[in-house]
Amino acid sequence: MKYLLLTFFVIALSCNQQSKEKKNTETTKTKKIITEKKENIKEEITEKSIVKTKEDLIVVLKNSKNVTDAKALIENSSLIWQELVIDENSLKAAIIKVPIDKKDFWLKRLKESNTFSSVEFHTKESVASIKYISENTFVKVRKTHCSGDCAVYDVILFKDGKVAFNGIENVLVKGTQEFNISEAKMKKIKGMFEKTSFGTYLDSYVDRSIMDFPSTFITHNNKQIEIKLWRNVPLELALAYEAFEDILYEKKLIE
Repeated sequence: MKYLLLTFFVIALSCNQQSKEKKNTETTKTKKIITEKKENIKEEITEKSIVKTKEDLIVVLKNSKNVTDAKALIENSSLIWQELVIDENSLKAAIIKVPIDKKDFWLKRLKESNTFSSVEFHTKESVASIKYISENTFVKVRKTHCSGDCAVYDVILFKDGKVAFNGIENVLVKGTQEFNISEAKMKKIKGMFEKTSFGTYLDSYVDRSIMDFPSTFITHNNKQIEIKLWRNVPLELALAYEAFEDILYEKKLIE
């Protein structure tokens, strides 16, 4: 009889212990579920509270030596100049932030500012494209405004002989034109630029007292030269530029 009572007692104690363990397990699971729900709610609230108010644009400076003025233009327009993402001698590109509800307005406005050669939405692809163009450019020329009817344009001669022309003002053809030159012509222009000492020339052949003349910016081998008066320019550079400019005359893009 004693053994029978003892057996019942052990069984009852075991059942009670299992019941407690089950309750503890269920309580732990319940607490875990409640905690996870709270965390999910917090994440949802955080996601909803973060509203994108700015759009990133990437701008390429027309004059790589004019970073200070370009930055001032952005900041004086109540925009945010974030950083230079491409910082080379002849190529400067920056990320700026504009109000997202006015992104199209600023995209157009900055393109018309005459400070940037390109303005577009900032993506990995846009940065890669800018770098690709720079790395594959043989020579780039930019002609600015003057007080008269000077031709205003940008033109790039790529290493493979492709030409990209953008006529802006006082040109025979406005807008973008792309074409290829012959291997013989490419060889001639390449040879003439190789005869120059481009890397050792001055960065600027400009008389600041003369305001009415246009500037010619020539970029080659990661160096940019500004020319306003040609009388002091090395002869080899002047001849190389003339050979390059002849392409535009032959295509009847300028006169």
